[in-house]
Amino acid sequence: SFADGEINVDIDTVGWDSRRITSVGEYNGGEKRVEILLEPENFAMFGNFYNVFGSVWAATGDTFQGRFHANDWINCYGDPVFMGPATTSKGVKLYDSYSHPEFHGGTKVTDNIPLQFDTSVIRIAAYDNGKVFRDTTNSGKATYLDLNFQADGNVQYKIKIGSGSWTAVKTVPLTSLAPNGVIYVEKGNITVQGTLNGRATIVASQKGTDASLGQIQIANTIQYEKDPLTNTACDDMLGMVAENSVRVLFDNSRGDITIHGSIFSQKDGLIIDSYSSYSTAYKMNLVGGVIGQKVQPTAKYKLVGGKYVPINGYSYVHKFDARFLKVRPPFFPSTKFYRVVSWYEE
Repeated sequence: SFADGEINVDIDTVGWDSRRITSVGEYNGGEKRVEILLEPENFAMFGNFYNVFGSVWAATGDTFQGRFHANDWINCYGDPVFMGPATTSKGVKLYDSYSHPEFHGGTKVTDNIPLQFDTSVIRIAAYDNGKVFRDTTNSGKATYLDLNFQADGNVQYKIKIGSGSWTAVKTVPLTSLAPNGVIYVEKGNITVQGTLNGRATIVASQKGTDASLGQIQIANTIQYEKDPLTNTACDDMLGMVAENSVRVLFDNSRGDITIHGSIFSQKDGLIIDSYSSYSTAYKMNLVGGVIGQKVQPTAKYKLVGGKYVPINGYSYVHKFDARFLKVRPPFFPSTKFYRVVSWYEE
């Protein structure tokens, strides 16, 4: 009851995790109805999201697109470029007087956004209509999965349990291996590369205290069969979800590397192994996003002519995949917050 009238409010679950709020007010023979559809704000909507910057800096040669958020200072070393809106819980910190970052979408201080998601959702999806790789001996051993996506829609894979031997390589259609797109390793690591034709989210869970597990390891370029930046027909989509970390394995002969997909690194960030050991500086061309607990260094720099320039490792060259504003990789993690999708009144 309210002011000699009545208000009725219902909250219903729609689909997997969306909500519909229906409010009907009646007063003096009149009625007003409001329907609001909400959905979780998905982490894939961020170009970059970090809980902690710490002692690491966004630096000269680094270019970021899409929405950028840090539950910390945004540390700037030299001349990094931020193309989209940047939000921070503390502000922008400059390394020194030679540091001149560019914020083309402006900056704003906001509240923290918790880096949390319900891990059971993606695990249930994997067991329901995806693919789960685990220690079938039930003896607590780690599981290692090697994935090589193929441009024809197939995926080549091999597995190893504990310290045993790798199985022979199998080649199967991605849609047969994981119909709903979720490939889940329970207590282990995934190594990935290749050309993806289709939609997939690969998940490495730690399931215990061993910090060497729960990793996704990028061995070489992982890209879509069609380039989403130039081909509007691209429907390929990749999510990489690691309970621990996502890392680019060291390979000094590799040169530039391309990574297509949205990366979620729950306990760490995107790590470039032995970045200072590269003989020169290369480009890491990322199309998608990086969501992580913390920022990790990717290159070594020196001051040349009043500007910091990368000399070893990888410069972070980022393009946001704008498709992720509307759709996202299968069962990719969502934030604890909801956003309004539609608002209807009569």
